[in-house]
Amino acid sequence: MSNEPGFDTGRFGRILALVGFVTTVFLFLTAQRLSGDAFQIGAVAIGMVGLVTAIIGFLVAAGSAVDAT
Repeated sequence: MSNEPGFDTGRFGRILALVGFVTTVFLFLTAQRLSGDAFQIGAVAIGMVGLVTAIIGFLVAAGSAVDAT
């Protein structure tokens, strides 16, 4: 958490990096275990969870900007 007022880009960057890493690992694991339609469904589900998590990370970083003012 930075001491500067405004959008906390450090926190947002760390959250995005973590979400990207975890999503990539899960997609690789899914590609090894599933094939065909099952892989497509799994990849979409994992991608949607990653997207929602990134949106929540953005809201957390924006919320810290609101709290700082």
